[in-house]
Amino acid sequence: MPLCIQDIIDSEPLRTRLLCGAEGTRRRLRWAHVCELSDPTEWLGEGDLLMTTGIGIPADPQAQRSYLERLARAKVAGLMIGENMQAPADLEALRDTAEQLGFAVLMTHYSVPFSAVTRSILDAGRQEEFERRTAISRIYESARMGLRGLGLADLVERLGRDVQARLFLFDPLSLEPWQAELQALPETWREVLLARRQELKGGSPAVLRCAGAQGEALVMALPSQVDCAILACGGELLDYGLLHHLVAVLGIELERLQVERERCLRLGSELLDDLLQQRLSERAAAERLAQLLGPAECAVLAVARADAAVPAEWQRRLRRQNVQFLVRNQGEELVMLLAERSSAPEVQAGLEGMLGVSAPLGHAGRMVEALREARLALAHACAARPLMDYAEARTEQPWLPGSLDEAVRVHRNVLGLLADYDQQQGAQLQRTLRVFLVHNRSWQKAAQELNVHKQTLVYRIRRIEEICGRSLDSTEDVAVLWIALRAAEIAGLRE
Repeated sequence: MPLCIQDIIDSEPLRTRLLCGAEGTRRRLRWAHVCELSDPTEWLGEGDLLMTTGIGIPADPQAQRSYLERLARAKVAGLMIGENMQAPADLEALRDTAEQLGFAVLMTHYSVPFSAVTRSILDAGRQEEFERRTAISRIYESARMGLRGLGLADLVERLGRDVQARLFLFDPLSLEPWQAELQALPETWREVLLARRQELKGGSPAVLRCAGAQGEALVMALPSQVDCAILACGGELLDYGLLHHLVAVLGIELERLQVERERCLRLGSELLDDLLQQRLSERAAAERLAQLLGPAECAVLAVARADAAVPAEWQRRLRRQNVQFLVRNQGEELVMLLAERSSAPEVQAGLEGMLGVSAPLGHAGRMVEALREARLALAHACAARPLMDYAEARTEQPWLPGSLDEAVRVHRNVLGLLADYDQQQGAQLQRTLRVFLVHNRSWQKAAQELNVHKQTLVYRIRRIEEICGRSLDSTEDVAVLWIALRAAEIAGLRE
């Protein structure tokens, strides 16, 4: 550790006592140098200890005050005077000024050579450099452990021990831990960072030095993660160099975790597709599900509109909160398999849209039925209640089917003949009807989406009316047809 002025005083071989300026005894010493000039500040600077036999100290009281004020402005660490040498007999003005400025003035015994003081500071610097090199070696040993799967929380804790400091990874915008298992910022540092949060935006690699009630801290955004920053405090070894080593190691670990998350998302999407298409045996499905998500007993299927999600940012945030899920975009739906129902509110809040949740899955063979349950719940979701469970689906929109069997029955009663016609003739009249109603019976918009001429659309609509026995000029018939189409969606019936 680097020496401070108090360490010089406490060292018996150096036989040095404090003459005045006790407030300055905690200043760190970078170097010690002899200078007998009338203005030593031309040769000394911040952290230097000025050693003098007293030749350069003026005898005039006003000159003594100016002499010491120049030293303080140059941030010289302190003044050491050789006892019984050539200093003026009257140092009263010097002492008064030192007390006012909190500038330490020392008196060293005549028998102690100044070189002994310099050697002590040099030896301390060498010891500090040895400890710093050792800390760097420990940091990269921790990096090796991280690559072997130590885990981010354990890696941060281990790196903190390596540099003898406290480390915190956090989101610069929210000041919350970057991952749920990481330690939160102490409240005192949160208050300090709130005032300087703007400086951390944009992932700037600049190092900020912050002062707080607990001392000083170094803060830096991780270049590899725009929404992650590190705060390091309480370490005497810690400096800009060590901080950059820490950031490099953590950046590698976060990149590794990102690659692993993307791999899991891809495998999860493929597994979800296999489960929904029933390509796997029940045993194989259960084994793969247990590997990627966990037991199926408590899992639930959730469905949202595909346009409700912001996939990259949203999925990364959920992963950071330790929400376990599989996700897949399927047509106009975003289908998710959640490890447990309790995570559904976080998912819905992240989507900022409506979410339907099935009953507990129980086993992998129930995926298709769970998807229908989630669709029914989504159909009953509304702005007042954006998160809807299958068990509560009937309470919000009672005009929609309240069960899968009822959804099939409603569709069959209203659009059964149209569905049979589409199947027998290879037509798409149900899709034509849905597009026409989605566009509020706009001939131009519907024809454009269907990529057909307006007259072709007119013919199709007239044919639909003939088959169903209902008129699209009737508000009542339009309502019945729309509910039947929604029932088909709930039941998972293809057009």
